[in-house]
Amino acid sequence: MGLTREQRFALFFTWLPAAIGVLVICLESTSYFSAVNTRHLLQHLWAWFGGVSHPDLDLDNHILRKTGHFVGYGTLSLLFYLGRRRSGHILSLHRPRLTDVFFSFVGTLAIASADEYHQSFLPSRTGVPQDVLLDIAGGAVFLLLLQLWLMLRRRRVAFAEA
Repeated sequence: MGLTREQRFALFFTWLPAAIGVLVICLESTSYFSAVNTRHLLQHLWAWFGGVSHPDLDLDNHILRKTGHFVGYGTLSLLFYLGRRRSGHILSLHRPRLTDVFFSFVGTLAIASADEYHQSFLPSRTGVPQDVLLDIAGGAVFLLLLQLWLMLRRRRVAFAEA
């Protein structure tokens, strides 16, 4: 039994946000987003907003880049989760939520590892295992917060119905 045209269409648009998320990470993994280039951009933004020299621009650049890792991969893990959950509904598959969380976490780990491996070949980038740990920490925290929010929402609905 194959998929209907509507199911294929729905699956395509269900996974499109996650695919765009992976594409954004691939673009950010290029030399254009190296620390030197983001520092240069930050320097221009700082001058545009304040016009004053900034003594700790390197530290700010580092913090901004690491925050980007955490938030970017946290968001990607949520997009994987959303794709997986909606796919289950489209295909009438009933899976425990935790299997979707696990799938999302493993997907985030795979993309983070591939990203850092790719960066290890670029002279202007550094591919380090610590960034993979930061990436999956972002994924884990975002997935945990989502599960807590879903649990609280279900309790609120159950309380309102009682």
